[in-house]
Amino acid sequence: MSTKKLLISLVVGITAAVVIAAVPTQADPIDPWLDLTGNDCTGPEDEGLEPGTPEFQARDERNQQCASQRFLDRSFQPLGNTAPTYGQDPYRLPQRHDDVRFRFDLPVIPGVPSAEVYRPCSNAPGDCPNLPAGLERFDPPYPVVVVFHGFVASKELHRMNTQVFAEHGYLAVGVNGTHPSLVDDVPSFYGPNSQRTENGSDMLDWLATSDHPIAADADLDRVGFAGHSQGGGATLSYQGDPRVHALIVWDGGTTASEANNQPTMYQTAEQGFATPTAFRDVPGFIEAGPGFGDLRSRNVDTFAVTGRATTHVDYNGNGGPGGNRLWESASNYYNLAWFDRYLKGKLAFDASGEVITTGGRAEAQERAHRQEVAEGAYLRLIADTFDDSVDAHNISMGWWDPDQAIESLDPLFGGNVPYRIEGLPIADRLSFYYRHGCYVSVPDYLNGGTGAPDDTVAAAERADTGPEGDVRTSGCTEIQ
Repeated sequence: MSTKKLLISLVVGITAAVVIAAVPTQADPIDPWLDLTGNDCTGPEDEGLEPGTPEFQARDERNQQCASQRFLDRSFQPLGNTAPTYGQDPYRLPQRHDDVRFRFDLPVIPGVPSAEVYRPCSNAPGDCPNLPAGLERFDPPYPVVVVFHGFVASKELHRMNTQVFAEHGYLAVGVNGTHPSLVDDVPSFYGPNSQRTENGSDMLDWLATSDHPIAADADLDRVGFAGHSQGGGATLSYQGDPRVHALIVWDGGTTASEANNQPTMYQTAEQGFATPTAFRDVPGFIEAGPGFGDLRSRNVDTFAVTGRATTHVDYNGNGGPGGNRLWESASNYYNLAWFDRYLKGKLAFDASGEVITTGGRAEAQERAHRQEVAEGAYLRLIADTFDDSVDAHNISMGWWDPDQAIESLDPLFGGNVPYRIEGLPIADRLSFYYRHGCYVSVPDYLNGGTGAPDDTVAAAERADTGPEGDVRTSGCTEIQ
């Protein structure tokens, strides 16, 4: 029996056992992967293997297997098979965390079929009295991120993004493309749900004109759009739109229009839609090369990464049979760093060219504040090791610890152990089949800089892999 078939049979057997038992009873260690497969998916892999050799094929089979780790982990979870559709994580039901980790609303927005809005916990009296340790409070106005789901998906599948953005200081909105289908008069997300490109404009119009308290919290000088699959296409449709200041595309398009002057990050999947695919060769190019290369040639900041052992659906939750343990966190690490660099760290100007200040700051203080945020984000983007900036936000389904569940007196939710990436080398989370590119300017607001794409940026003030470099093998290094 092949290794892949063996793993599938193990998963099926384990899943059946979980269905029989209300609470898993496996003994320590809580991570059974290595014992079951002998395959370490976290550390480095063999380098420089020649295509066509047994060693290359063996590495590829290991890599395919690694794309299913999370599906194995969820089979131990008592809530592992309760989600109504793939990617809806029971640990992220917003009602469980409203006014605890973030503030949650379901406003009615003209034109938008439905939307979930998440805002940070603020310093206002009585706001989020039980905010967990490790999370911060933020006061408005908040930079805005609108998240677009893909075809036959839903905003619920991107709670791992919208909730994380809100906890990190953003007003985050997940928008549904079309109304969910109804089953016995109850909304169901099994039916087709196509994304509307108009959702972005409708959302921004509402934030700009509504007297709703949510709108009053929005900082429309700092707006980002992010989208997956068909939602990535919707995101790219706003290239050149002056209302949108930075973009992230999750496996949803790799090109750039001539109008695009917004910093744009491309994150792509290595393998198939929901199941791993075999590689016979090493493509060696940047998957988002067309867009990355075009933006780089026009001096627009851009970044392109492909996740190791990832499939298309890793970007909207874990529904199986694929499922990467660590890419949710790795992707969110890059999401936060990108938007911190170009939204939170953006220096905004009014129509007369004057710096727009916030929080009662003078211009010099505003420049210093934005410089600090942008510089910290820039350093995260060019780092070679993950820091702790994202781990506090990961409450998604991970490993299951039965002892922890017993001690917590919560047999359904108490044993969840989310994955952590702090201290892991970034190179080990990136595909070894593709190259990864960075082209990121050093923020310099203290000396009169604006951060605009047409700023003259000296060679020593930019991190750049160059046209043939690779973030994974040589890092995202400053040009000397």
